Amino acid sequence: MAEEKPNGPSARSSGWRRAAIALGADRLARRFWGGCGAILMLHGLREDGTAGWEGNPGLGTTVGQLAALIETLRAEGYELVTLDAALERFAAPKSGARFACLTFDDGYRDNYELLYPLLRRFSAPATIYITTGFTDGWAPAWWHGVEAVLSRHPTLDLELSRRTHSFAASDPAARNSSFHQASALLREAKPFTRTRALTQVEQEYNIDFSALSQEKMLTWEMIREMAASGLVEFGAHTVTHPVLRGLPQEEARREMLWSRQRLETMLGRPARHFAYPYGDRAAVDTEVVALARDCGFASAVLAYGGPLRSGASLHALPRIPFGGDDSMDDLRIRLSGLKTALSPPALVYP
Repeated sequence: MAEEKPNGPSARSSGWRRAAIALGADRLARRFWGGCGAILMLHGLREDGTAGWEGNPGLGTTVGQLAALIETLRAEGYELVTLDAALERFAAPKSGARFACLTFDDGYRDNYELLYPLLRRFSAPATIYITTGFTDGWAPAWWHGVEAVLSRHPTLDLELSRRTHSFAASDPAARNSSFHQASALLREAKPFTRTRALTQVEQEYNIDFSALSQEKMLTWEMIREMAASGLVEFGAHTVTHPVLRGLPQEEARREMLWSRQRLETMLGRPARHFAYPYGDRAAVDTEVVALARDCGFASAVLAYGGPLRSGASLHALPRIPFGGDDSMDDLRIRLSGLKTALSPPALVYP
């Protein structure tokens, strides 16, 4: 079968990126909007050439992509540093090399199996934000269970607030749509409602969400080994990965503080940094940011926002997402600050 040539919006989008980079527009824009550095947001890793359906492919990056990302950052003059070092440089900016931080959310097991060897190979530091309930095994990363049901069954029936939602998985397009619709409903559901719905799914489809989650998540032994290496620092990412915006304040506070306390107990060192679950505008507002600051974190990161520029709040630090089909052209454009400079400003945080 002849290869189909893309000619839609994605092809046009890739075309303008290639043209901008060929003309050096990304480096020119970086002089004005590239700030003093960048915090990259990634999640899990997979081997090059692996195939198989994923509900959210943007959460994955191949080993080859990450190696190319590190090489590109260094070729573009970025120094890879820890978050602690980044905060020092942000507080006292100076001329010279920009810095970049590699951050990984949730605490996937492949961060040990694939990321850790790569970091040692490149002598590159990274930060991993741990959802402690995932590591402890009692709070499942429920989206993997949804993914498993849609992979194995023609439909997924989900009961939320006394209403049954049916999602088809008869073909790849339907499966993708169903995953995103079901995930959106579960993300926005109240914790008790979500737990009850997931319990019903487990019983109806004979699937163990916690077992699936534990297979995919780091163990404490892995975390301790990486922490002892000096290459990997660990931050908190709540206990159960809820949308913090809209939670009762004391519940949100517990999610933040208990995850930090669990990390500090298991590692015997401070956990100074925090990442907001989901990290978008719908999940984080000024009250949530103020709470992270009041909990004593040295920093807290969002899931959007471009390069790190003067004036950014330490508890609403922007990140540049990378994953899925993203290319080095995508990375260079995002580092330039061009897209965020032309976008509506993010909320102003205290």
